[in-house]
Amino acid sequence: MMEIESRVENAGPFAATQSEITVDMVGAAGIFGRLVLPEVKTNSGGADVLIPNQRVKIVDMNAYKAFVRSLMQDEHLILRFENGNGTVKAMMMTANIVYRKDIHLKGMNGPKTMMVKTEKDGDGYKNTMLTINPSTLEIDMGTVHYEIRNEDGVKIAEQSGKTYIKRGQSTDVMVGKTTGVAPKGEARLVGVDVQDDNWHKETIKYLDTSTSLSEDFINMCSE
Repeated sequence: MMEIESRVENAGPFAATQSEITVDMVGAAGIFGRLVLPEVKTNSGGADVLIPNQRVKIVDMNAYKAFVRSLMQDEHLILRFENGNGTVKAMMMTANIVYRKDIHLKGMNGPKTMMVKTEKDGDGYKNTMLTINPSTLEIDMGTVHYEIRNEDGVKIAEQSGKTYIKRGQSTDVMVGKTTGVAPKGEARLVGVDVQDDNWHKETIKYLDTSTSLSEDFINMCSE
């Protein structure tokens, strides 16, 4: 599901109407989906464009997973709209067009995470994790199983919980158990599996990011 809010600038001196157009969505590995752009009316001052929430048909899962990988790991990426056949009407004339547009996006760049609160929970712990997502895009992953690893790649804890990476800052609560001694300050949070049987089972491995450890968590790992 995708919804896009955007604004058209430098649309020229005359009012114009662009017809509804179906475009290919293209990432670094090629076409992965198709999106319907609504009719857009512009004038010299530009125009706000709202692409209403719609289900995107994925036509190439490998290309889509490559796009998700770039979205999660990169600081910047480009989503291209291509092969859109439509019309533009202006000054009582109509022209056929083939729509193409590069959409420059901020990626999640990790996304970066940190433990903001750690509590005892039976023979394990409960973690409140803060996620910082600079991208305008969000991903709902359902219930995710993670490993926390030291700089040598050794697992020091495992935890799981519902994960919705929202725009900006968001928190999710995880429950888990320690399995080793924690390093001081930072480690890596690695996605290893998801509960639901869907495409996240393959893309969750792209979530491999640094995480700041709480003092309470470090102390639990030393017990």
